[in-house]
Amino acid sequence: MSIRILFSTLRRHSMMPALVLLQVAVACAILCNVLFLVWQQLQPMLAPSGVAGNQLILVDRLASPQRAFTTAEVRGGEVALREVPGVRAATAAFGLPMVRGNLMDIALQGPTGVKVGVNGYLGAGLIDVLGLQLVAGRDFLPSEYRDFGIGGTHEKWSAGGPQPIIITQALAKRLFANGRALGRLLTDPSDKNDLGYQVVGIVRHLLRNQLGLATNGRADDTVLLARRIASTSTLSYAVRVEPTLREAALRSVRKVIQQHFGALLPTGITARVSTYRSRREAVFKSQRAALGLFAGITLAVVAVTVIGIMGLTGFWVQKRTRQIGIRRALGARRADILRYFLAENALIVSIGVAIGMLLAYLGNALLMHYYELARLPWSWLPIGAVVMLLLGQLAVLGPALRAAAVPPVVATRSV
Repeated sequence: MSIRILFSTLRRHSMMPALVLLQVAVACAILCNVLFLVWQQLQPMLAPSGVAGNQLILVDRLASPQRAFTTAEVRGGEVALREVPGVRAATAAFGLPMVRGNLMDIALQGPTGVKVGVNGYLGAGLIDVLGLQLVAGRDFLPSEYRDFGIGGTHEKWSAGGPQPIIITQALAKRLFANGRALGRLLTDPSDKNDLGYQVVGIVRHLLRNQLGLATNGRADDTVLLARRIASTSTLSYAVRVEPTLREAALRSVRKVIQQHFGALLPTGITARVSTYRSRREAVFKSQRAALGLFAGITLAVVAVTVIGIMGLTGFWVQKRTRQIGIRRALGARRADILRYFLAENALIVSIGVAIGMLLAYLGNALLMHYYELARLPWSWLPIGAVVMLLLGQLAVLGPALRAAAVPPVVATRSV
């Protein structure tokens, strides 16, 4: 089918093509942004956590603004938790998964010059407590840990060389050209006096606790630091238990925390003790609600687009019934009529999609300015375009089949 002939026909009947084109452009702009937002919401939910989720109990909201918990009180809590029946391991920690408080951001730069902002997890023996899979290297040695606390003890790294660090496989691939990170150095580009970090271990996965940043391949931008929690004004614990004894252990952990810290907490402050599974469910509850909203918008856009194209194309087919009959009388087959309307619709939708992609990018720029949303990658525009092209062909199929069924005798009725 000649493009020139199609354009000639569309110029003579410009109103209907213009309406379809406008509808497709607006729908494409909306669809590109909505599909991208859906993917942004889904990525943290689909990313592997790396932890033994069915064995993990988390304790947080232990805060003492009047005075810091002493190192002895912190260690006492660890000992008491380890004595609970069913508990495999327990440690005081900062930056735990699904715990939004006590976030630690660290800037890292590899030898290739790539800079990455990561979340740091702090605590003794976190690989064992969280159930992480160590794929290369080793865990921290007891002599490598330094005391750390917020509003209390903070022992800086003062050794003559870089401090040890454990990173994820994803970070190893991003920060090092060949992915071979073990034994190599990382630096903090924001600290000129920093001695740097030496990679001593690599874990397969560890989901960052800033879930809003766990997108576009950044879900595993997480590291473990050789820090042992000491005197601190805010505190959290990670407890790994036997899966079959989880519920009983959960009740016992609550009792231990109340007995050990109840008298130390100010009035109105209550520790939160819950399983990792329940934390994850609560954290992703709002994201699932957002997904439902986006799904409704997507379905509405698709339905309106399909119905609109079907209605407008059906009306146009009806207006050109005699023209179609003449073509059939001159020897055009049903397949020729069908192919003509599909090609004509593809041309209209393609122009609408091109305009829609531009509108999508401009719309995303406005959303970024007013709502601090992520930038829409160029790669998402072809995805929206393909979806719109398929929808356009699907929507025109019914009217096109009706046009192909017009008998040649129709051409002689008005003669």
